[in-house]
Amino acid sequence: MKRNNHARSCDSMIAAAPASATGNIIYAKNSDRPLNEAQPLVYFPPADHEPGEMVQTSFIKVPQVAHTYGVIGSKLDTFFGCEHGINEWGLVIGNEQVSGKEIPERRWGLIGMDILRLTLERTKTAREAIDCVVDLLETYGTGGDPTVRIPYFNTNLIIADPNEAYQFESHQRDWVCKKIEKTGAIGNCYSIQEYDMISKDAVKNAVENGWWAEGKPFNPARAWSPSDHMWDEDEGFVRYGRIVELMNRHDKYTVPMMMNNLRDHYEDVPALQTIFSPAIPKIGTVCCHPGGLDGCITSASMVAELRKDAPEELRFTAWTSMAPPCCSIFRPIFNTGKLPPAMSGAGNMYDPSENWWTFIELERYLSLCFEDQAPRVKADFAAMEKAFIEEEAHIVKTYNGDVSVLDEFSARAVKESYDLARAQIERIKAELRTVDIDRLALDYFTGVCDQCGMPYDKNIIR
Repeated sequence: MKRNNHARSCDSMIAAAPASATGNIIYAKNSDRPLNEAQPLVYFPPADHEPGEMVQTSFIKVPQVAHTYGVIGSKLDTFFGCEHGINEWGLVIGNEQVSGKEIPERRWGLIGMDILRLTLERTKTAREAIDCVVDLLETYGTGGDPTVRIPYFNTNLIIADPNEAYQFESHQRDWVCKKIEKTGAIGNCYSIQEYDMISKDAVKNAVENGWWAEGKPFNPARAWSPSDHMWDEDEGFVRYGRIVELMNRHDKYTVPMMMNNLRDHYEDVPALQTIFSPAIPKIGTVCCHPGGLDGCITSASMVAELRKDAPEELRFTAWTSMAPPCCSIFRPIFNTGKLPPAMSGAGNMYDPSENWWTFIELERYLSLCFEDQAPRVKADFAAMEKAFIEEEAHIVKTYNGDVSVLDEFSARAVKESYDLARAQIERIKAELRTVDIDRLALDYFTGVCDQCGMPYDKNIIR
Protein backbone atom coordinates (compact mmCIF):
# COMPACT_ATOMS: atom_id res chain seq x y z
CA MET A 1 0.00 0.00 0.00
CA LYS A 2 1.39 3.41 -0.92
CA ARG A 3 1.66 5.69 2.08
CA ASN A 4 0.21 9.18 2.03
CA ASN A 5 3.06 11.67 1.85
CA HIS A 6 1.05 14.37 3.62
CA ALA A 7 0.35 12.41 6.81
CA ARG A 8 2.74 14.41 8.95
CA SER A 9 1.65 17.96 9.37
CA CYS A 10 1.47 21.04 11.56
CA ASP A 11 1.03 21.82 15.26
CA SER A 12 0.05 25.10 16.92
CA MET A 13 0.17 26.14 20.59
CA ILE A 14 -0.75 29.30 22.44
CA ALA A 15 -0.35 30.69 25.94
CA ALA A 16 -2.99 33.33 26.68
CA ALA A 17 -2.16 36.21 29.04
CA PRO A 18 -2.94 34.31 32.28
CA ALA A 19 -0.50 31.56 31.25
CA SER A 20 2.27 33.88 30.06
CA ALA A 21 5.16 34.97 32.26
CA THR A 22 5.07 38.47 30.73
CA GLY A 23 1.29 38.77 30.51
CA ASN A 24 1.65 38.89 26.72
CA ILE A 25 -0.02 36.28 24.53
CA ILE A 26 2.56 33.90 23.01
CA TYR A 27 1.73 31.88 19.90
CA ALA A 28 3.87 29.07 18.41
CA LYS A 29 3.58 26.96 15.28
CA ASN A 30 5.50 24.43 13.21
CA SER A 31 4.51 24.33 9.55
CA ASP A 32 5.14 20.85 8.16
CA ARG A 33 5.08 20.45 4.40
CA PRO A 34 6.17 18.07 1.60
CA LEU A 35 9.84 17.93 0.72
CA ASN A 36 11.43 20.59 -1.50
CA GLU A 37 8.42 22.88 -1.11
CA ALA A 38 10.06 26.22 -0.38
CA GLN A 39 8.49 28.28 2.40
CA PRO A 40 10.23 31.62 2.91
CA LEU A 41 8.78 34.62 4.71
CA VAL A 42 7.01 37.22 2.59
CA TYR A 43 5.85 40.75 3.43
CA PHE A 44 2.65 42.01 1.84
CA PRO A 45 2.54 45.79 2.37
CA PRO A 46 -0.70 47.64 3.12
CA ALA A 47 -2.50 48.78 -0.01
CA ASP A 48 -5.61 50.55 -1.28
CA HIS A 49 -7.68 48.89 -3.99
CA GLU A 50 -10.11 50.03 -6.66
CA PRO A 51 -13.84 49.26 -6.51
CA GLY A 52 -14.62 46.02 -8.32
CA GLU A 53 -11.06 44.75 -8.07
CA MET A 54 -10.63 40.97 -7.74
CA VAL A 55 -7.84 39.03 -6.04
CA GLN A 56 -6.55 35.75 -7.47
CA THR A 57 -6.19 33.18 -4.70
CA SER A 58 -4.71 29.72 -5.16
CA PHE A 59 -7.63 28.47 -7.28
CA ILE A 60 -10.36 31.11 -7.54
CA LYS A 61 -10.81 34.88 -7.72
CA VAL A 62 -12.68 36.69 -4.96
CA PRO A 63 -13.66 40.36 -4.58
CA GLN A 64 -10.95 42.54 -3.08
CA VAL A 65 -11.62 44.94 -0.21
CA ALA A 66 -10.94 48.68 -0.28
CA HIS A 67 -7.85 48.43 1.96
CA THR A 68 -5.58 45.56 2.97
CA TYR A 69 -3.27 45.64 6.00
CA GLY A 70 0.41 44.80 6.02
CA VAL A 71 1.08 41.09 6.61
CA ILE A 72 4.17 38.99 7.30
CA GLY A 73 3.40 35.46 6.15
CA SER A 74 5.15 32.12 5.83
CA LYS A 75 4.19 31.49 2.23
CA LEU A 76 4.61 28.45 0.04
CA ASP A 77 6.05 29.26 -3.36
CA THR A 78 3.12 27.61 -5.18
CA PHE A 79 0.09 28.96 -3.26
CA PHE A 80 -1.51 32.35 -2.67
CA GLY A 81 -2.00 31.87 1.06
CA CYS A 82 0.20 31.33 4.10
CA GLU A 83 0.66 28.61 6.69
CA HIS A 84 0.94 31.19 9.44
CA GLY A 85 1.26 34.94 9.60
CA ILE A 86 0.89 38.15 11.55
CA ASN A 87 -0.39 41.56 10.49
CA GLU A 88 0.44 45.14 11.40
CA TRP A 89 -2.18 45.14 14.20
CA GLY A 90 -0.61 42.19 15.98
CA LEU A 91 -3.24 39.74 14.75
CA VAL A 92 -1.72 36.26 14.33
CA ILE A 93 -3.30 33.20 12.69
CA GLY A 94 -2.02 29.65 12.16
CA ASN A 95 -3.63 26.99 9.99
CA GLU A 96 -3.89 23.19 10.31
CA GLN A 97 -5.50 20.81 7.81
CA VAL A 98 -7.87 18.13 9.09
CA SER A 99 -10.01 15.28 7.74
CA GLY A 100 -13.72 15.07 8.41
CA LYS A 101 -16.69 12.80 7.73
CA GLU A 102 -18.30 14.87 5.01
CA ILE A 103 -18.22 14.06 1.29
CA PRO A 104 -16.03 16.74 -0.32
CA GLU A 105 -17.81 19.35 -2.41
CA ARG A 106 -17.19 19.09 -6.13
CA ARG A 107 -16.67 22.76 -6.72
CA TRP A 108 -13.74 25.17 -6.79
CA GLY A 109 -13.02 27.02 -3.55
CA LEU A 110 -10.50 28.51 -1.20
CA ILE A 111 -8.06 26.55 0.90
CA GLY A 112 -7.21 27.19 4.54
CA MET A 113 -4.02 29.05 3.70
CA ASP A 114 -5.95 31.42 1.42
CA ILE A 115 -8.51 32.13 4.15
CA LEU A 116 -5.67 32.83 6.58
CA ARG A 117 -3.96 35.41 4.36
CA LEU A 118 -7.20 37.10 3.27
CA THR A 119 -8.28 37.41 6.89
CA LEU A 120 -4.97 38.89 8.04
CA GLU A 121 -5.17 41.43 5.22
CA ARG A 122 -8.74 42.45 6.09
CA THR A 123 -9.12 42.52 9.89
CA LYS A 124 -7.56 44.11 12.97
CA THR A 125 -8.75 41.96 15.87
CA ALA A 126 -9.33 38.29 16.63
CA ARG A 127 -13.08 38.83 16.88
CA GLU A 128 -13.19 40.59 13.49
CA ALA A 129 -11.04 37.79 12.09
CA ILE A 130 -13.54 35.13 13.15
CA ASP A 131 -16.31 36.96 11.30
CA CYS A 132 -14.11 37.22 8.19
CA VAL A 133 -13.13 33.53 8.32
CA VAL A 134 -16.79 32.55 8.68
CA ASP A 135 -17.83 34.73 5.74
CA LEU A 136 -15.11 33.31 3.46
CA LEU A 137 -15.75 29.75 4.61
CA GLU A 138 -19.52 29.88 4.18
CA THR A 139 -19.30 31.74 0.87
CA TYR A 140 -16.55 29.80 -0.89
CA GLY A 141 -15.80 26.64 1.11
CA THR A 142 -12.34 25.11 1.57
CA GLY A 143 -12.32 22.72 -1.36
CA GLY A 144 -9.54 24.17 -3.49
CA ASP A 145 -9.30 22.25 -6.77
CA PRO A 146 -12.10 19.66 -7.01
CA THR A 147 -10.18 17.64 -9.62
CA VAL A 148 -7.33 16.82 -7.21
CA ARG A 149 -9.17 16.89 -3.89
CA ILE A 150 -7.06 15.74 -0.97
CA PRO A 151 -8.87 13.91 1.84
CA TYR A 152 -8.17 16.52 4.52
CA PHE A 153 -9.05 19.95 3.24
CA ASN A 154 -10.91 21.33 6.25
CA THR A 155 -9.12 23.96 8.26
CA ASN A 156 -8.44 24.41 11.97
CA LEU A 157 -7.14 27.78 13.11
CA ILE A 158 -5.76 29.53 16.15
CA ILE A 159 -6.61 33.23 15.93
CA ALA A 160 -5.17 35.73 18.41
CA ASP A 161 -4.53 39.42 18.92
CA PRO A 162 -2.77 41.08 21.86
CA ASN A 163 -5.99 40.90 23.92
CA GLU A 164 -7.56 37.49 23.29
CA ALA A 165 -7.25 34.18 21.49
CA TYR A 166 -9.64 31.68 19.88
CA GLN A 167 -9.62 28.13 18.56
CA PHE A 168 -11.62 27.63 15.34
CA GLU A 169 -12.45 24.31 13.63
CA SER A 170 -14.38 23.72 10.42
CA HIS A 171 -16.15 20.81 8.75
CA GLN A 172 -16.76 21.81 5.14
CA ARG A 173 -18.89 24.97 5.68
CA ASP A 174 -19.90 24.21 9.25
CA TRP A 175 -17.73 25.48 12.09
CA VAL A 176 -17.29 25.91 15.84
CA CYS A 177 -15.21 28.37 17.83
CA LYS A 178 -13.95 28.45 21.40
CA LYS A 179 -12.24 31.20 23.36
CA ILE A 180 -8.87 30.21 24.84
CA GLU A 181 -8.73 31.24 28.47
CA LYS A 182 -5.30 29.91 29.48
CA THR A 183 -3.58 27.60 26.98
CA GLY A 184 -4.64 26.08 23.69
CA ALA A 185 -3.39 23.72 21.00
CA ILE A 186 -4.56 22.47 17.61
CA GLY A 187 -3.27 19.81 15.26
CA ASN A 188 -4.47 17.60 12.44
CA CYS A 189 -7.53 16.32 14.26
CA TYR A 190 -10.73 17.74 15.68
CA SER A 191 -10.48 18.65 19.35
CA ILE A 192 -13.21 21.15 20.28
CA GLN A 193 -15.82 19.44 22.44
CA GLU A 194 -17.41 22.46 24.10
CA TYR A 195 -17.71 25.71 22.19
CA ASP A 196 -18.69 29.36 22.48
CA MET A 197 -19.87 29.89 18.88
CA ILE A 198 -21.25 27.53 16.24
CA SER A 199 -22.55 27.78 12.67
CA LYS A 200 -26.30 27.83 12.16
CA ASP A 201 -26.67 24.38 10.57
CA ALA A 202 -23.80 22.46 12.18
CA VAL A 203 -25.95 20.38 14.53
CA LYS A 204 -28.73 19.87 11.99
CA ASN A 205 -26.30 18.66 9.33
CA ALA A 206 -24.62 16.28 11.78
CA VAL A 207 -27.95 14.79 12.84
CA GLU A 208 -29.28 14.47 9.27
CA ASN A 209 -26.11 12.66 8.18
CA GLY A 210 -26.19 10.27 11.12
CA TRP A 211 -23.04 11.63 12.73
CA TRP A 212 -24.85 12.70 15.91
CA ALA A 213 -27.98 11.78 17.83
CA GLU A 214 -30.75 14.34 17.93
CA GLY A 215 -31.30 15.84 21.36
CA LYS A 216 -27.85 14.95 22.68
CA PRO A 217 -25.49 17.85 23.61
CA PHE A 218 -23.38 18.40 20.50
CA ASN A 219 -19.70 17.42 20.59
CA PRO A 220 -18.02 18.58 17.35
CA ALA A 221 -14.82 16.55 17.79
CA ARG A 222 -16.78 13.31 18.16
CA ALA A 223 -19.33 14.16 15.47
CA TRP A 224 -16.88 15.23 12.76
CA SER A 225 -13.92 12.87 13.27
CA PRO A 226 -13.94 9.97 10.78
CA SER A 227 -15.03 6.70 12.31
CA ASP A 228 -12.58 4.50 10.39
CA HIS A 229 -9.09 3.88 11.73
CA MET A 230 -6.83 6.20 9.70
CA TRP A 231 -3.38 4.66 9.81
CA ASP A 232 -1.86 7.44 7.74
CA GLU A 233 -3.20 10.09 10.10
CA ASP A 234 -2.71 8.40 13.46
CA GLU A 235 0.30 10.52 14.28
CA GLY A 236 -1.84 13.66 14.07
CA PHE A 237 -3.79 12.40 17.08
CA VAL A 238 -0.58 11.37 18.84
CA ARG A 239 1.08 14.74 18.27
CA TYR A 240 -2.06 16.54 19.42
CA GLY A 241 -1.91 14.64 22.70
CA ARG A 242 1.72 15.65 23.08
CA ILE A 243 1.18 19.38 22.45
CA VAL A 244 -1.72 19.42 24.91
CA GLU A 245 0.63 17.88 27.48
CA LEU A 246 3.34 20.44 26.67
CA MET A 247 0.85 23.28 27.14
CA ASN A 248 -0.41 22.03 30.49
CA ARG A 249 2.79 21.30 32.38
CA HIS A 250 3.64 24.86 33.47
CA ASP A 251 1.81 27.74 35.10
CA LYS A 252 3.63 30.42 33.11
CA TYR A 253 5.16 30.18 29.64
CA THR A 254 7.96 32.19 28.05
CA VAL A 255 9.15 32.62 24.47
CA PRO A 256 12.09 30.20 24.96
CA MET A 257 9.73 27.61 26.46
CA MET A 258 7.45 27.85 23.43
CA MET A 259 10.47 27.49 21.14
CA ASN A 260 11.45 24.35 23.01
CA ASN A 261 7.93 22.97 22.62
CA LEU A 262 8.33 23.28 18.84
CA ARG A 263 11.61 21.34 19.11
CA ASP A 264 10.08 18.47 21.01
CA HIS A 265 11.19 14.88 20.31
CA TYR A 266 9.77 13.22 23.45
CA GLU A 267 13.11 13.77 25.16
CA ASP A 268 11.54 13.23 28.59
CA VAL A 269 9.69 10.03 27.66
CA PRO A 270 12.11 7.05 27.83
CA ALA A 271 9.51 4.66 26.42
CA LEU A 272 9.42 6.68 23.19
CA GLN A 273 13.19 6.86 22.70
CA THR A 274 13.98 4.51 19.83
CA ILE A 275 17.16 3.03 18.39
CA PHE A 276 16.81 5.46 15.48
CA SER A 277 18.00 9.05 15.40
CA PRO A 278 15.50 11.95 15.57
CA ALA A 279 16.41 12.67 11.95
CA ILE A 280 15.02 9.26 10.94
CA PRO A 281 11.81 9.30 13.00
CA LYS A 282 9.75 6.17 13.48
CA ILE A 283 7.40 7.98 15.85
CA GLY A 284 5.65 11.21 14.89
CA THR A 285 7.06 14.16 16.84
CA VAL A 286 6.26 17.86 17.04
CA CYS A 287 9.60 18.73 15.42
CA CYS A 288 9.08 16.94 12.13
CA HIS A 289 11.93 15.35 10.16
CA PRO A 290 11.11 13.54 6.91
CA GLY A 291 12.57 10.13 7.67
CA GLY A 292 12.05 9.10 4.07
CA LEU A 293 11.15 10.24 0.57
CA ASP A 294 7.41 10.41 1.28
CA GLY A 295 7.53 12.21 4.60
CA CYS A 296 6.91 15.82 5.52
CA ILE A 297 9.36 18.21 7.11
CA THR A 298 8.99 21.19 9.41
CA SER A 299 9.64 23.82 6.75
CA ALA A 300 9.08 26.92 8.86
CA SER A 301 8.25 27.86 12.45
CA MET A 302 7.14 30.95 14.33
CA VAL A 303 6.86 32.04 17.94
CA ALA A 304 5.08 35.40 18.25
CA GLU A 305 4.78 37.50 21.40
CA LEU A 306 1.85 39.93 21.17
CA ARG A 307 2.00 43.10 23.29
CA LYS A 308 -0.86 45.27 24.54
CA ASP A 309 -0.40 49.03 24.91
CA ALA A 310 2.99 48.95 23.19
CA PRO A 311 4.39 51.32 20.54
CA GLU A 312 3.23 50.32 17.06
CA GLU A 313 6.63 48.91 16.13
CA LEU A 314 6.61 46.65 19.20
CA ARG A 315 3.08 45.28 18.89
CA PHE A 316 4.81 41.97 18.33
CA THR A 317 8.11 40.22 18.08
CA ALA A 318 7.81 37.36 15.60
CA TRP A 319 10.60 34.84 16.09
CA THR A 320 10.88 32.82 12.88
CA SER A 321 12.83 29.68 12.03
CA MET A 322 13.42 27.69 8.86
CA ALA A 323 13.76 23.87 8.67
CA PRO A 324 13.19 21.59 11.69
CA PRO A 325 13.73 23.92 14.65
CA CYS A 326 15.68 21.42 16.79
CA CYS A 327 18.72 22.13 14.59
CA SER A 328 17.86 25.63 13.47
CA ILE A 329 17.51 29.07 15.07
CA PHE A 330 14.77 31.63 15.68
CA ARG A 331 15.43 35.20 14.49
CA PRO A 332 13.38 38.28 15.52
CA ILE A 333 11.14 40.42 13.32
CA PHE A 334 9.32 43.56 14.49
CA ASN A 335 6.32 45.51 13.21
CA THR A 336 8.31 47.96 11.09
CA GLY A 337 6.70 47.33 7.71
CA LYS A 338 9.58 45.40 6.24
CA LEU A 339 11.56 42.17 6.35
CA PRO A 340 15.31 41.66 6.09
CA PRO A 341 15.64 41.02 2.33
CA ALA A 342 17.61 37.84 2.97
CA MET A 343 14.57 36.19 4.59
CA SER A 344 12.29 36.63 1.58
CA GLY A 345 12.26 34.70 -1.63
CA ALA A 346 12.99 31.04 -2.25
CA GLY A 347 12.00 28.98 -5.24
CA ASN A 348 11.54 25.24 -5.42
CA MET A 349 15.04 24.66 -6.80
CA TYR A 350 18.12 24.72 -4.59
CA ASP A 351 19.89 28.05 -4.15
CA PRO A 352 22.59 28.28 -1.43
CA SER A 353 22.28 32.08 -1.34
CA GLU A 354 18.76 31.78 0.04
CA ASN A 355 18.14 31.47 3.77
CA TRP A 356 15.47 28.80 3.50
CA TRP A 357 17.59 26.52 1.31
CA THR A 358 20.64 26.93 3.52
CA PHE A 359 18.85 25.71 6.64
CA ILE A 360 17.23 22.88 4.67
CA GLU A 361 20.65 21.90 3.33
CA LEU A 362 22.00 21.81 6.88
CA GLU A 363 19.12 19.53 7.95
CA ARG A 364 19.91 17.16 5.09
CA TYR A 365 23.60 16.83 5.96
CA LEU A 366 22.71 16.38 9.63
CA SER A 367 20.35 13.54 8.72
CA LEU A 368 23.35 11.59 7.45
CA CYS A 369 25.25 11.84 10.76
CA PHE A 370 22.86 13.19 13.36
CA GLU A 371 24.34 11.56 16.47
CA ASP A 372 27.84 12.75 15.56
CA GLN A 373 27.14 16.29 14.39
CA ALA A 374 23.81 17.52 15.81
CA PRO A 375 25.08 18.18 19.37
CA ARG A 376 27.62 20.72 18.15
CA VAL A 377 25.19 22.39 15.75
CA LYS A 378 22.54 22.63 18.48
CA ALA A 379 25.02 24.08 20.96
CA ASP A 380 26.26 26.74 18.54
CA PHE A 381 22.76 27.80 17.54
CA ALA A 382 21.55 27.74 21.15
CA ALA A 383 24.28 30.15 22.22
CA MET A 384 23.49 32.53 19.38
CA GLU A 385 19.74 32.32 19.96
CA LYS A 386 20.15 33.02 23.68
CA ALA A 387 22.13 36.14 22.81
CA PHE A 388 19.40 37.24 20.39
CA ILE A 389 16.69 36.75 23.04
CA GLU A 390 18.66 38.74 25.61
CA GLU A 391 19.33 41.54 23.11
CA GLU A 392 15.67 41.63 22.06
CA ALA A 393 14.57 42.00 25.69
CA HIS A 394 17.00 44.90 26.17
CA ILE A 395 15.90 46.63 22.96
CA VAL A 396 12.22 46.32 23.86
CA LYS A 397 12.84 47.64 27.37
CA THR A 398 14.90 50.64 26.22
CA TYR A 399 13.13 51.40 22.92
CA ASN A 400 13.08 55.13 22.20
CA GLY A 401 11.20 55.17 18.90
CA ASP A 402 14.22 54.66 16.64
CA VAL A 403 12.89 52.07 14.17
CA SER A 404 16.33 51.62 12.61
CA VAL A 405 17.49 49.87 15.79
CA LEU A 406 14.83 47.18 15.27
CA ASP A 407 15.53 46.75 11.56
CA GLU A 408 19.30 46.64 12.02
CA PHE A 409 18.99 44.02 14.75
CA SER A 410 16.72 41.82 12.60
CA ALA A 411 19.03 42.09 9.60
CA ARG A 412 22.12 41.34 11.69
CA ALA A 413 20.49 38.32 13.32
CA VAL A 414 19.57 36.94 9.91
CA LYS A 415 23.07 37.44 8.52
CA GLU A 416 24.89 36.01 11.55
CA SER A 417 22.67 32.93 11.69
CA TYR A 418 22.93 32.37 7.92
CA ASP A 419 26.73 32.64 8.09
CA LEU A 420 26.81 30.16 10.98
CA ALA A 421 24.59 27.71 9.11
CA ARG A 422 26.80 27.86 6.02
CA ALA A 423 29.89 27.34 8.16
CA GLN A 424 28.27 24.32 9.82
CA ILE A 425 27.45 22.83 6.41
CA GLU A 426 31.00 23.24 5.16
CA ARG A 427 32.44 21.75 8.36
CA ILE A 428 30.16 18.70 8.18
CA LYS A 429 30.96 18.18 4.51
CA ALA A 430 34.70 18.33 5.27
CA GLU A 431 34.40 15.85 8.15
CA LEU A 432 31.87 13.44 6.63
CA ARG A 433 33.15 9.99 5.67
CA THR A 434 31.24 7.31 3.79
CA VAL A 435 31.55 4.93 6.71
CA ASP A 436 29.85 7.49 9.02
CA ILE A 437 26.66 7.79 6.96
CA ASP A 438 23.40 6.61 8.50
CA ARG A 439 22.15 4.34 5.71
CA LEU A 440 18.53 4.90 6.69
CA ALA A 441 18.92 8.52 5.55
CA LEU A 442 20.79 7.82 2.32
CA ASP A 443 17.82 7.37 -0.03
CA TYR A 444 16.14 10.43 1.47
CA PHE A 445 19.24 12.59 1.08
CA THR A 446 20.11 11.62 -2.49
CA GLY A 447 16.49 11.56 -3.63
CA VAL A 448 15.50 15.04 -2.46
CA CYS A 449 18.83 16.56 -3.47
CA ASP A 450 18.51 15.18 -6.98
CA GLN A 451 14.94 16.51 -7.22
CA CYS A 452 15.90 20.10 -6.37
CA GLY A 453 19.37 20.25 -7.94
CA MET A 454 21.32 20.36 -4.68
CA PRO A 455 24.87 19.14 -5.41
CA TYR A 456 26.75 16.69 -3.19
CA ASP A 457 29.96 14.69 -3.35
CA LYS A 458 28.90 11.35 -4.85
CA ASN A 459 32.29 9.85 -4.04
CA ILE A 460 31.47 10.19 -0.33
CA ILE A 461 27.67 10.10 -0.23
CA ARG A 462 27.06 6.73 -1.83
